[in-house]
Amino acid sequence: MTYQGFSVFIYLSFIFLFSGSNSTRITLTGDNWLVSNGSTLRATGAVPGTIHTILLSAKMIDDPYWGFGDTSMRSLIYQSWTFTKNFSLQVGFLNLTQFTLHFDQIDTVSNITLNECFLGNTSSMFIAYTFSVQRTCLHTDNVLRVEFMSPVTYALNQAISYNKTVQPTCPSSVQHGECHVQFIRKEPCSFSWDWGPAFAPIGITGNVYLEGINSSVPPLQLDSVNVISQSSTTKMWQVDVRLSGGDNTTMYKFNFQLKKTAWSFNTTVRFNQKITVTLSVPNEHVQLWWPNGYGDQPLYELIVSNNNQSIDSRFIGFRTVELVQSNYSDSINGTSFYFRINSRPIFIKGSNWIPPDSFQERVTNEKLEQLLTSAKLANMNMLRIWGGGIYERDYFYEIADRLGIMLWHDFMFACSLYPVDDAFLLNVRNEILYQVERLQSHPSIVLWAGNNENEMILAYYTKIIPPEEREPLRNDYRKLYIYTIMAAVAEVDPNGSRPFVPSSPSNGLESAKENYTAQNPQDPLFGDVHYYNYFMDTWKPDNYPIVRFMSETGVESMPSIETWQQVSNSTKDWNFRSALVQNREHHGNGQEEMMFVSKKIYQFF
Repeated sequence: MTYQGFSVFIYLSFIFLFSGSNSTRITLTGDNWLVSNGSTLRATGAVPGTIHTILLSAKMIDDPYWGFGDTSMRSLIYQSWTFTKNFSLQVGFLNLTQFTLHFDQIDTVSNITLNECFLGNTSSMFIAYTFSVQRTCLHTDNVLRVEFMSPVTYALNQAISYNKTVQPTCPSSVQHGECHVQFIRKEPCSFSWDWGPAFAPIGITGNVYLEGINSSVPPLQLDSVNVISQSSTTKMWQVDVRLSGGDNTTMYKFNFQLKKTAWSFNTTVRFNQKITVTLSVPNEHVQLWWPNGYGDQPLYELIVSNNNQSIDSRFIGFRTVELVQSNYSDSINGTSFYFRINSRPIFIKGSNWIPPDSFQERVTNEKLEQLLTSAKLANMNMLRIWGGGIYERDYFYEIADRLGIMLWHDFMFACSLYPVDDAFLLNVRNEILYQVERLQSHPSIVLWAGNNENEMILAYYTKIIPPEEREPLRNDYRKLYIYTIMAAVAEVDPNGSRPFVPSSPSNGLESAKENYTAQNPQDPLFGDVHYYNYFMDTWKPDNYPIVRFMSETGVESMPSIETWQQVSNSTKDWNFRSALVQNREHHGNGQEEMMFVSKKIYQFF
């Protein structure tokens, strides 16, 4: 893409480490960013940061979680905001020949300007952006400006220009949320959910840096490492290594070394821009990675070098994954739906994972460690990364690898139909390519799911709309999840190192027989099921349905007094019927349902 003469590239890779000593990185992450809405609010703060956390740090607002902050601070996200960074460059850096500006994550819709040069724009918090920078745009003293548009306004404008209603247009009124979230590639639950607030953060949520190199040849990058399979005949593991950069005039002498083993491999190749090198690792050099409770989790660092100079490395684990969907005997209807790891059936025990904070910059690595360790100590072996949240940072997946916590990983589409215009689909395709390439080295990820509950949403809407509109709606669904998302996964992982299901819940292979749009995606005889019954006694196991795989269930509960004390110092607010409790109750009739069940279980009510 080009913007006013400046080339903009979205590199579908996660780590930008240049080979050789002819590159320099100027870190722009950290303090001394000026944040302004152009009129009433100006504050200096740190990046990664969003408007709420920066204004909080500057003591200009209370903690957003306090009291009615969810609704009282809503005007902040209706405004445009500018993040400005002043920085200096030394002559040595300015004498380099190629320059790029990198954003590991940015939330969400913005225009980027460096000095007098417009570099480009962003439209997804799920992609890392890299912008090329002309030498004439750089000076000794520089000003970087990131101008953010209100995500609420952007989503509304996109919905209007789409010229076709996409349901649901707005969340339930009880959620106090914002509309048209499906039109922006941003954390879906940030516009509100039945369990969460609508803060819709605006800001720079990842590292920012300016890179300079002293070469006309694109630097070598290690894009991904993927353990594909183990051959039962050769006793070899297939490992695919994807590299990019370089040019076809150079012979590259690659060395691949698996640390803590005696295995290594050398090859000399000539390539231009992208190459996949397939390695064969003998079984006797490695031990199997197992889920929590089934064995150990050995991890091996694969180091990739060129001409004896390290490019990068990844930690990998060796395990096989099967999602078994097979017919039972003639006397049992339906099909199975269970995981086999290293040819062994696994009894899944786990939970769903939602973002641990509305503001990701407040989530420390220590917090992630504590939460995942708690899951392990509770004897869980799987977490489902729910599709209404975010793709987590690298460290999250590294913890899961170490602890043996398998990950059922949704892509970030939830509880909605979605637009399918060319621009939206291209944005989604780039997102899937980037995220799968970034994450597929992790042995903990055992399944990709296209979305959360959208096949179910489709089935609902196709029952209430005129018959002539039903098939076009199904075609739109397939255009997004089958022809775009599933196709993009297959492009990055052509050998299918882990299974893919288009939706959760779905009937699995049975949904595929209905062209991926089952009339009842919640059939208990096939695939996975999401089950909710807010009136049952959840302490009685026989109240739960017998299904093939229950990937989501739960009940509502009031928080503890200790939790309430973190958001209010008035005991009146802790009353079951208080205004604060009612404001935070985002599930329709939730208070009545909790009282009904409590009276059933506890006779003293």
